[in-house]
Parts: sequence; C-alpha cells; structure tokens
Amino acid sequence: MINRVLVTAVFLLVTGLTARTGYDHVHLAFAGTGGARAWAISGYWILRVVVMAAFTYFVAIRDEPRRRSRNPIAFAAFAVSLGSVALLRQPSALDSTTLVVLGDFVAFGACVWLLVSVLALGKCFGVLPEARGLVTRGPYRIVRHPVYVGEFGTFAGFLIAAPTAWNLAVVAAFCLGQAIRMRLEEQALTVEFPEYVDYAARTPAVVPGLRRSLPERIPASRLS
Repeated sequence: MINRVLVTAVFLLVTGLTARTGYDHVHLAFAGTGGARAWAISGYWILRVVVMAAFTYFVAIRDEPRRRSRNPIAFAAFAVSLGSVALLRQPSALDSTTLVVLGDFVAFGACVWLLVSVLALGKCFGVLPEARGLVTRGPYRIVRHPVYVGEFGTFAGFLIAAPTAWNLAVVAAFCLGQAIRMRLEEQALTVEFPEYVDYAARTPAVVPGLRRSLPERIPASRLS
C-alpha cells in the first residue's frame, strides 16, 4: 500500500509539472506567438499531459502483481528511464523551426500510440517487471511492447527537434534502460504465464516484420 501511494504521488507530481509546462506552451500558441511551431509544441504537450494522467491513474488502480520484483537491476533500469525524461533538453530558440515542427509531429504521433497502448494495458500497467496479467489485445496484437514503442518514438521526436550531443546521450541511456526493462518483463511473464511463449512466437517485440526474439524460460528464483 505504501509503495502504491508513493509511486502514485511521484506520477502526480510529474503530471502536475508537465501540465504547467503545457499550459505555458498553449498560452503562447493562443497569443499568436511562434506560428506553426508553437501549435505543434502545444499540441504535443497537451497529449503528453493526457498520457501522464493516464499513467498516474493506472498506477493508482493497478492490480496487485503475482510476484513482486526485488531485482536491483529492475529498480536501476526504471530510475535511468525516469531520470532521462527529466534530463532531456527541449529545443532552444536557436534550433531549426523545421526540425522542431518535424520532431514534435513525430513525438505527437508516438504519444497517440502510447496512449492507446496504455489504455489497452489498463490495470496491468506497472513500472517494474511484475506480472499482473497477460494482455494481447489492441496494439499488443501487433507488437509485444507497444508502450515502449510509443516511448521510443517520443524520444526520437525530441532528438529530431533538438539534435544535441547531450540529448543523444540521454536517449541512448533511456533506450538501454528500457531494453533491460523489456527483457525482465518478458522473463516475469514467461514464468507466470506459460502461454506467453506461444504469444511471443507469433508477435514481434517492437518492430513488425523483424526477426522475433523469443523469451527464454526463466526459473522463478532468478526474478527476485
């Protein structure tokens, strides 16, 4: 119960900070400042607030896991991923307007996919590799990790909009953290749901059409 309240409070804080930034961008767009660039950025931030609110809601109501994760690598990977969100730098006034608009549209589309994926996941949503249920509907019919696909797309949009060495390093760290989380999640799902191996055999991990990497059968003792 304490963990649920603590994690929900963190997500509420991030949602509030995101909403505040989004309000500033929307205000500038309605003021007629920045043209298409301002509207592209404000549209992205509106959707980002919706996504963060969805994250917060499902973290608060999520089902209890079948087995709690105590793996320090899982906690470290989540910390890296969450920290990357805060460390990523937004475009400056000197950045190319074309790149900013293009990047924001990429991020916007990725956020739409991300929101649909989170809604499909529902109460099975979690921040650690803890199996709560096996979801194969909606975007999960196309790839095994649609939420991560949406997050990768969002970060790619950020990098396009502000292509700096700093952002490249942050995106690389984010992708590494998420890759570790995906692997641990697949191990947890394989232990709790034997049918997950069959699902993985017919569903690619993140990119439709690419060679499928199947999760190995992992003893439950290795997940704690």
